[in-house]
Amino acid sequence: MPTLQLKPSPLQIISQDVLNVSVEASTPILDGEYGEGNIVVDRHVAPLKGQENSWGIDLTISIRPIEGETIPPYVGSIELLGFYQVHEHYKGDAERLIRITGASMLYGVAREMLAHITARSNNGMVTLPSVSFYEEAPAKKAAKKAAKKAVKKKVK
Repeated sequence: MPTLQLKPSPLQIISQDVLNVSVEASTPILDGEYGEGNIVVDRHVAPLKGQENSWGIDLTISIRPIEGETIPPYVGSIELLGFYQVHEHYKGDAERLIRITGASMLYGVAREMLAHITARSNNGMVTLPSVSFYEEAPAKKAAKKAAKKAVKKKVK
């Protein structure tokens, strides 16, 4: 098996904090079936004032019932706050790095926290599903949009 040489990330963790956790186990219903929950993720990213190459990200993950469906095993939310430093020699888009990698790191913290809290609950342990915070680079996105527009124009 080949050895993988790891290299340092251009994103360094300053801190990752859980600000608020609210998880409520649903009461088991007679037939023992629960509905699917809707996971909603909200994130806000901003550079830290007076701290060069430093960024903050606020990530809130909510588990809500889907309207008109049976309640899921758990409802609640978790809010996290992460502070990160981007290496001064990083040539890429620092905000994009934070939006993708910082959010992914915080989501992992949330997954761990919710699993720990719910592990001894009557509805069993919650494991948040894998998600991707990947976003295409703005230039790539614009090029794809222009290409689609050109194709539509030719088709007409």
